[in-house]
Amino acid sequence: MQLHRQLQEQTQAARRESRGLVEAATAEALASAEPAARLLADSLAPGLASIPPNDARWRSRQLVGSGVPGYVRVGELEAGTPVVAPLLRTNGWRVTADRSESARQLLQSVALRLVAASEPFRMRVDAFDPRLTGKMGLLGHLTTKYPQLVPRATHTADQLHTVLSGLVDVSSLRASRQAQLGHQRFEELIRETGRVTDPYRLVILFDYPAGIDSLAQRDLVRLAATAGERGICFLVHHDPAMSSETDVDTRQLLDLLTPVAITGDRVELPQLPNVPAKLDPPFDANVAAGICDVVAELAEIAVLPTIEFDRTLPDRSTWWTPVKDEISTVIGYDDRTPALIRLRSGNPALPHVLVGGAVGQGKSNLLLVMIHGLAARYSPDDLEMYLLDFKHGVEFSALGPAAGREHWLPQVRVLGIHSDRAFGLAVLRHLSDELARRSEIFKAHGNVADIAELGAGPERPPRILAVLDEFQVLLEDDDELADEAARLLERLVRLGRAYGVHVVLATQTIEGVKRLSTKRDSIFGQVPYRIALKTTPADSQAILRTANTAAAELQFRGEAVLNANFGSPDDNQHVLVSFADKAVLDDLRRELWTRSGTTRPPRVFHLAEPAGLSGTAAAVTPEFGQPWTGLPIAVTEEPVTIEVRPEPGAGVLVLGDGPADALGALTGLAVSTAAAAVEPPRFLFVDGTDSSPAVAEGKGALIQVLRQLGCEVETVDKHADVAPRLFALRDEVRDGRVGGPTYLLGFGFHGVPKMQTHADGFFESPANALQDIVRDGPAQGLITFGWWNRLHVCTEQLGYGRANVATHLFLRHPQDGVRAVCGPLVRWASEPHRGLLWDGLHPEAQVVVPFAPLHTDEVDRCVELMRR
Repeated sequence: MQLHRQLQEQTQAARRESRGLVEAATAEALASAEPAARLLADSLAPGLASIPPNDARWRSRQLVGSGVPGYVRVGELEAGTPVVAPLLRTNGWRVTADRSESARQLLQSVALRLVAASEPFRMRVDAFDPRLTGKMGLLGHLTTKYPQLVPRATHTADQLHTVLSGLVDVSSLRASRQAQLGHQRFEELIRETGRVTDPYRLVILFDYPAGIDSLAQRDLVRLAATAGERGICFLVHHDPAMSSETDVDTRQLLDLLTPVAITGDRVELPQLPNVPAKLDPPFDANVAAGICDVVAELAEIAVLPTIEFDRTLPDRSTWWTPVKDEISTVIGYDDRTPALIRLRSGNPALPHVLVGGAVGQGKSNLLLVMIHGLAARYSPDDLEMYLLDFKHGVEFSALGPAAGREHWLPQVRVLGIHSDRAFGLAVLRHLSDELARRSEIFKAHGNVADIAELGAGPERPPRILAVLDEFQVLLEDDDELADEAARLLERLVRLGRAYGVHVVLATQTIEGVKRLSTKRDSIFGQVPYRIALKTTPADSQAILRTANTAAAELQFRGEAVLNANFGSPDDNQHVLVSFADKAVLDDLRRELWTRSGTTRPPRVFHLAEPAGLSGTAAAVTPEFGQPWTGLPIAVTEEPVTIEVRPEPGAGVLVLGDGPADALGALTGLAVSTAAAAVEPPRFLFVDGTDSSPAVAEGKGALIQVLRQLGCEVETVDKHADVAPRLFALRDEVRDGRVGGPTYLLGFGFHGVPKMQTHADGFFESPANALQDIVRDGPAQGLITFGWWNRLHVCTEQLGYGRANVATHLFLRHPQDGVRAVCGPLVRWASEPHRGLLWDGLHPEAQVVVPFAPLHTDEVDRCVELMRR
């Protein structure tokens, strides 16, 4: 017994010594391996993916968004060595724990790490939280600012179905791309295509299988089976104590995922069997909020790789080839595949386009890319453009002529820069008339049914591209204009296809437009092409189709969903639109303008600008007895004329505020009259104003033009004695000594002092003389074109009948005065640079755009044009 006891003691001593040696060796090995392990962890899980929670480095902005980590930290060994595990390139983890809170905490921490460590928009986290634990609230700052990165957690089965349905589409699309390019895995596809707009998708399920029904389970299993290959990853907290509401076999999903087990504060991974690591503590809420703010800031300035516009253009040798069955252009790229817009009337019919997107997401850039791409491919003989912008933008202004720029886009026939609704309606009327004209051409060629059936040649009309940016403005007000615009727009998209008229409707939002609520199907039902830039889920469905929220999933400015099948979700194409650099487009326009040899500028309309007299003079020759009052709000470049014959009632009374508009109106009347006269007439210019320098320059330019046209011009201003000159002119009328065509230009009769009082040496007031001149002068060849700021002042000077003058041109004038002349039903908005013409001969008053006063540097050109 004693010997046996001694042997046991010796054996135990040997074991203790051996254990000590092993432990010492193990400690030595771990100590020597620890630096290497740290380096390996840092390389596998770079930056914030491997740094301990609440470490000071979490406040370093340089580490945020450094890459997309394949591994992520879960804890550390006793020596402080980080323990990281593969996640993103796997199907995901199933996490079990003796306490559910520990598992939830791990999922929360992993989500924060991946979002913080990933480059902006390369990671998206969708969470299902049926028990309302609120764990995703740690990333709440991002949920508020960038819901496309971390959407609000879902809680119901219906919400989960929507998320999973979208993921099934994503997985299917990625599988198709990978098969097409010969890649097995999502990361290979990203490297090959450089596509940074497709994020890794992390799906978090808390308390599985709670809240999971059979439909959700089916999609989960389908997705998880190939998740790692498609850039999709699952984080599933499995609680065996939880039961689903339906009969769900949890093993179907769980067996596809890597097991991660938590016991107490220890976590064990299959990559490190029998080596439990200490689970990381939770993140401090302030640290999480701070890192989320930094991620949001980086997302704010994140930009996509730019696809230059030149890349979308064909070889110059193919430019302006004759149109065959369609017109087409490239707007960008889907991976390395050009994204085509093909406008055609059949096989299948793709005639029109609807474009939408939130403010600042690249809608104007997209329209410019489309317009210039078509202009480079098709000549002005084959393609005409009608471009209207109904918002306060300047994107289209560079496409027309301007001061210091003589070239323009030669295909542009009409250019509306900040068009108003009236001009938009005029363009729709013009295009509707064009459909009727083309119908007659088709009949003349044997009842041709489609423009593609007409052979190339001068008899085949060009295709028309009508772009209406913010088109909903036409339909917003509850008035007759909106009713007619909706009717014409419906007719245009329904019939335009066969006649080669293609419409592009662009908008930020169409929700809440009353006219579209009744015309939506009849208009959009004819528009197969849908292009949606980043926008809200509601607007995505309004532009694409109900249940198609793909545009809400976009992340960058310039991304778009292109759909050629009326917005069907199965036909979405993810496109990166090319960038239309202003200098590049300007060079292209100059090149195309030179190639075209055109000298005819487009009809340019601007809501906030008067008409240009020089431009009208270049296009139209004035006729005697039909002076110009301005331009109509119409496509035509023909000015609005009035009949002015040497007979009672001749003359024009310009009434209302606005010296510049008034001078412009008198300028149009006087210059067109002088240019059309057989012999140069005589002008007396009476100035009753104290004008601003700009208006004073316009008066000087007007007088200079008239003199260069050979006219005799006499000027009298308010500071001189106007009365003797009026009485002398009245005497010429009474005695029949007017001597040829004479025109009295009264610029501001309301400002001439003492018009109503008797002048020295005369028994009558100057107003009495003026009344005789205006009333009796036309029979002697003396016509008055005069401006008063108010109707009642004009009436005081000329009498109740206003000397029998029939033609009135109202500027900004109170409506009661307008109705006193034009009738009680007339409505006049009195907008700047607009006039309401009433001659008593036509049933309705006509809105005109008065000419702008001439500048000194325009005089020679205007004279040259008028002398043609």
